[in-house]
Amino acid sequence: MVYMRTLTASSVIKAPPETVFRYVDDIRNTGWHMTKASMPLMGSKLNWEILSRNLSGEGATYRWHGRVMGLTIDFTETVTRWIADREKGWKTVGNPRMVIISNYEMWLRVEPAAGQTKLTFGIEYDLPKPFFWRFLGWLLADWYCKWCLRHMTADTKRVLEGLAGGAMEAPT
Repeated sequence: MVYMRTLTASSVIKAPPETVFRYVDDIRNTGWHMTKASMPLMGSKLNWEILSRNLSGEGATYRWHGRVMGLTIDFTETVTRWIADREKGWKTVGNPRMVIISNYEMWLRVEPAAGQTKLTFGIEYDLPKPFFWRFLGWLLADWYCKWCLRHMTADTKRVLEGLAGGAMEAPT
């Protein structure tokens, strides 16, 4: 049985579309919230590595790995759709080892919006197959995915707009 749930999050950012796209196209900027210890990762963090020669564009491939509550997390994702300054899509490949979600596909869209830019992130995911993990995913996956989407949109807005009291310095 395939569950496939779709969630999105959007934000309007005071920056040109090409600036927003260039920022969110870099996995070091959109995924950095998973590289810091956090409550959704139960105090753990993930490591990442670039597996392809190219950091962005179609075919760019990244691996995330680490341990959460003693459980191994290890998954690879590859960019499957890339339209400069407009859209990017990426998905898990192989056999991902995750806890509350299984395979997923994510995307981002950048659209001009009255002198600003509307940024939308989305995810479509499935739950793990084993009953216990599927049940746990049914309870927690939406919450976790919404947390990720909120971080990606809010962090992008904070960095690109340089908002006071919360401006973050993105990894380089």
